[in-house]
Amino acid sequence: MSAWSSNNPAKPAAPPVSVSDLLGEDVIVLAPQDASKEALIADLAGRLCAKLSLADPGPIVAKVLERERGISTTLDTGASLPHARVDGITKIAAALAVIPGGLKDFTQPEVPIRVVFLFFSPNQKEFFSAHLQLLRAVAGLLQPAFIDALEKAATPKAVLELVRAAEKSKA
Repeated sequence: MSAWSSNNPAKPAAPPVSVSDLLGEDVIVLAPQDASKEALIADLAGRLCAKLSLADPGPIVAKVLERERGISTTLDTGASLPHARVDGITKIAAALAVIPGGLKDFTQPEVPIRVVFLFFSPNQKEFFSAHLQLLRAVAGLLQPAFIDALEKAATPKAVLELVRAAEKSKA
């Protein structure tokens, strides 16, 4: 009998990750073009820490920025996906900044960053698959035409509505 027999049924597939379920108007920022990537990450991290009741975003911001300096998460689409696995949280949390016109990335100055999607996932092995699923979902969602639409949104509510509509159309 092989290891894949009925005695070892396959695990059910994880449900698809919903980006819009992780966002809310309180964690969506319409940033000025003169913002820095570091300042946006700090702002978004502060919002997430408040949402998760984490006292001090400083160590998490430092962890994210250290990773960004080593291996940038900025894609050639203009989306930056900084992320961290965080001790002491029990769910994935995310925040989004839209930067109309883009800003320069300190690690890739030739690629203007037009959106920053920061997320934290629990630093537990059970969440690693969901962490990777979310990276895949966000990278698939934040394509140039969709980022163009996000840049035209006037409010965080409008950004969230666009994300929901895009996910619904892919379902």
